[in-house]
Amino acid sequence: MAAASSQNTIARQWQLLKLLPSRAPGAEAKLLTQQLQDAGFKVSKRTVERDLQDLSLLFPLQCNEKSMPYGWYWMRDASLDIPGISLAEALSLTLVEAQMRQLLPAPLLSSLNMRFSQAHNTLQSLQSSNASARWPDKVASVTADMHLLAPKVDSDILQQVQQALLYDKQLEVSYHALHQDAVKQYRLNPLALVQRGQVSYLIASAEPYTDPLRFAIHRFVQVEITDSAVVTPAGFNLQGYLASGAMEFSEGDTIKLEFSAKQVLANLLQETPLSADMTCVKLDNDDYHISATVHKGWQLNLWLMSQSSFLTVLAPQELRESIKQRLADALAKY
Repeated sequence: MAAASSQNTIARQWQLLKLLPSRAPGAEAKLLTQQLQDAGFKVSKRTVERDLQDLSLLFPLQCNEKSMPYGWYWMRDASLDIPGISLAEALSLTLVEAQMRQLLPAPLLSSLNMRFSQAHNTLQSLQSSNASARWPDKVASVTADMHLLAPKVDSDILQQVQQALLYDKQLEVSYHALHQDAVKQYRLNPLALVQRGQVSYLIASAEPYTDPLRFAIHRFVQVEITDSAVVTPAGFNLQGYLASGAMEFSEGDTIKLEFSAKQVLANLLQETPLSADMTCVKLDNDDYHISATVHKGWQLNLWLMSQSSFLTVLAPQELRESIKQRLADALAKY
């Protein structure tokens, strides 16, 4: 308990130093107390006043005693570089750490490793005295799909891919696609990096073509950064690419999907619609007629098959026949 109390005191005082202004008239103890409380520290005005007195013996702090209430500030020319980390910063870094490690270039990530470690240490030191520090133990983000383990990614390959993307350089790669038996060679123009569930994808065009394609990072066998500059396809931007449905494994075409749905699925879709224009109308047989504009592609087919016990595709007719055939093929295996 004594060690935890000492750690909490150090964290509080370090945060207090970061709150002090650089010039007169300074900040009064009452305001500093409120700011510390807003940051998650349980502290009284008297404790803050005592902290300020103690810290002034170690740091170049000045108290403005010309008028009440007294204000505290850093002396002129004092160094204000306090390498501490606030509770809010510690919580933010801890909660986003996993995703940042996948998307940040290695040099930037390396510079953040100390901050990640600092964030964990800050939360650990405050857990016994501050409820907010225990927040990461009480929240989580999970996928709505079947839980799959992340594929193994070669860290050197990932670093090379990120570096080429960062500096707009072409890549010479060896790639083993999911549906191909042999490793193939490509010269790629790296355009973007996208995290989709557990899998990271490099969006790139393959010379001499200009169409953006998806390359799963874990399927690269070898990569080499070239001296050649990336050739960006005309009109390409990441947000437009995502809006096209490309990461739903669509070619960009949209369809007006219509199907009848059981009540349980209809209720779910009314909470989380398929699209902004989705409509849901109750039918006489207690089913629901649902209509929505969606991207045509593999992701849609997969979802329709996964919900086949709860829906019947009505239109387009081509999609209805395709799903019917897939279900017949599946049934034949049983």
